Amino acid sequence: MEPLGILAGSAAMILAIVATAAIIARRSLFYQHEVATSNNRELTLDGLRGLAALMVATHHSALCRTWLATGQWGDAHSRVLQLFGPAGVIFFFMLTGYLFWGKARAASGRMNPLKLWRGRLYRIAPLYLFSLLLVLIFATVETSGQWLTPQNWQALARLFSLGLMSWQNIGPVSLNEYNAGVVWTLNYEWYFYLTLPFVAWLIVGRIIFGINLTVYALILAGFWLDFQLSPGLFLIVGMLCSELLASQSLRATLQGSLAAVTALLTSAMLAAVCQDDLGAVIPTDSLGLVCLPIFAVAAAGNSFFSILTHPAIRCLGAISFSLYLLHGIAFKLVAHSLKTAGLTNLSSFECWLMLIAAACATTGMCALTYRWIEFPFLSKSHKKAAPEKPSN
Repeated sequence: MEPLGILAGSAAMILAIVATAAIIARRSLFYQHEVATSNNRELTLDGLRGLAALMVATHHSALCRTWLATGQWGDAHSRVLQLFGPAGVIFFFMLTGYLFWGKARAASGRMNPLKLWRGRLYRIAPLYLFSLLLVLIFATVETSGQWLTPQNWQALARLFSLGLMSWQNIGPVSLNEYNAGVVWTLNYEWYFYLTLPFVAWLIVGRIIFGINLTVYALILAGFWLDFQLSPGLFLIVGMLCSELLASQSLRATLQGSLAAVTALLTSAMLAAVCQDDLGAVIPTDSLGLVCLPIFAVAAAGNSFFSILTHPAIRCLGAISFSLYLLHGIAFKLVAHSLKTAGLTNLSSFECWLMLIAAACATTGMCALTYRWIEFPFLSKSHKKAAPEKPSN
């Protein structure tokens, strides 16, 4: 397969998703309100969250296209697109570390654990359970549900841990194949949320920050018995950025056009230097280093020439969790439909048309799931007031 064709199809998909989000942001009264109000949120980080979800979805679209052509999953046939997914995940982890350490600092280290965990439960559970329902229905229809037996109750029970426990194969069926395996990140996030109140109490205003971050890394390693620390380190990098950007003078310095250009050039230079270490399909320390300049400047409030604050990108930020969990299901449905109909030998143009149509439809569906599944629970968690007469 030609990398240029994969790049062209992916670029068309990105434009189509952004255009769909732009229409939603312009035509829906609800999303007009969401994009127009800040509620003390850092708008550039909303945009970065949207771009991160878009990067992950684009990465999986390329994997799906090559799977249709070769029957092999895992190779995007493009170095850039191969890095899109892991880089998007790294941005998500850094965002989590940055935002929640900011909350810990604002509370002087005295975070209310029950309030934090309840908020995270409201944030994750509704959409997670909805996506799980779709996965179970899809897998049952495709496999006749022969794996839904009492003997598999332990693996089935793990599914309802909201991502705290990783998914395992259920008999011969791997449910990760039905959503591109995206739920693995929730395992790391849950352990972060569970330990954060106690780590914040130890660190904020009490002991040297760097020493305690080392202790925190060891705590995370204790949870993750395989000692794969990279996701934990990305969370810590986000926390460090929160500490550094407490300096208003540094923030002001990083908000100009020169800082945006410098960040992009620095990331490009680091990518060139570390290129031999950037081939993995999982987030790596080297890729985290490449992402850091862009993240730090965005966290300082730099909009990167108004890209991160564009209504379409901020709309994608609002629906990012839905897009992250649901896009893989849509692509799997496309692949299954084409395989069932014996159409796996379609031209590259025709395959991309199918994938782009699925991506646009998924973006519209995510706008609905955020409005009617996520937002009601977020309203309870953050006491957000819904706009009058929302329209979808």
